[in-house]
Amino acid sequence: MKIIDRYVVRGFIGPFIWCVVTFLVMATIIDIFSFLDDIIKFKIPITSIIAFYVYYLPTIFIQVTPMAVLLATIYILSNSNKHNEIIAMKSGGISLWRVLTPILIIGLAVSAFIFVVNDKILPISSKVSNVIRRDELEKMKSSEKASSKILNNVAVYGTGNRIVFAKTYDTQKKILTDIIMHEHDASQNLISKIAAKSGVWTPEGWKFYDVLVCRIDNSGEILGAPAYFKEKIFLLKERPSDFANREWRPDFMSYRQLKKYIDNFKGIGTKLTRSLLVELHYKISFAFISFIIILIGAPFALITTRGGVLIGVGMSIAIGLLYYAAIAISLAFGKAGLLPPFVSAWLGNVLFAGLGIYLINRRV
Repeated sequence: MKIIDRYVVRGFIGPFIWCVVTFLVMATIIDIFSFLDDIIKFKIPITSIIAFYVYYLPTIFIQVTPMAVLLATIYILSNSNKHNEIIAMKSGGISLWRVLTPILIIGLAVSAFIFVVNDKILPISSKVSNVIRRDELEKMKSSEKASSKILNNVAVYGTGNRIVFAKTYDTQKKILTDIIMHEHDASQNLISKIAAKSGVWTPEGWKFYDVLVCRIDNSGEILGAPAYFKEKIFLLKERPSDFANREWRPDFMSYRQLKKYIDNFKGIGTKLTRSLLVELHYKISFAFISFIIILIGAPFALITTRGGVLIGVGMSIAIGLLYYAAIAISLAFGKAGLLPPFVSAWLGNVLFAGLGIYLINRRV
């Protein structure tokens, strides 16, 4: 069995590495050509372009790896099936699941590696690549025509034991939307929650609109009736520049950082944190795509009819794309509140893993 395992592993690793490298190169070239006119027009330095893609590479890697795993799986299994090696193994008493075991183990290893890259490397590389794109690649464009920029999920840990969160911030108009402000005492106990529909920077300070103020006791209960204000000035020390530099994006954070970030706003209502909770659970479920896509591709790679290889490749890619579509729809449902965050992040994985196992068992 060790000989067969080594044979399968060697047959898988080569095509997998080739696919990853090919996809990385293709994705980079396509991305460069997408703004080639700007590179020439604004004479963007080649060093800035190289630096950007060095830091952007981890993002491309985690996006193309699942498809590389799928194609490598199709290659090794369809090639073995073409030369009747799968039939010979079955005749020798080796089950199809046993043949797939080394590939599935590689899939788990790849999934673990993707999680590490996504959790440890990507938050740093994404920030740096974003800064390079903004400050170097788009600097000349922005200087030619100033435009408003909308930042999402802005949070400021301000003075006076205060945390201010806004769903969006318009850097040009200096407008915050869906504002939540938590105030704590010296012992970090929550003493008030303030919610506002929007806020704008004025010479007098931040003016919030449709404001609801709740006072909190030591047990976390609301004291009395919440106070409502059509508009109210808050003399915060935080200025527009503080909010402009405090965009918190899920891809800029590790799993632990995102969980801590969400915990800071616990109790303010599910609408505000729902999208972030979906992203939190998806950080783990995303890593398993490279494992589950093996289960999806394997049964189609074993089609034995005339033209089976081409049919298998086509059907595997089609099912893989359908898998991605199902994940996207499920995530959208979760962020819209139609599914619980955990369910929306894992539903696509569970459904297609079940489909893959069912189809493989039919070929056992």
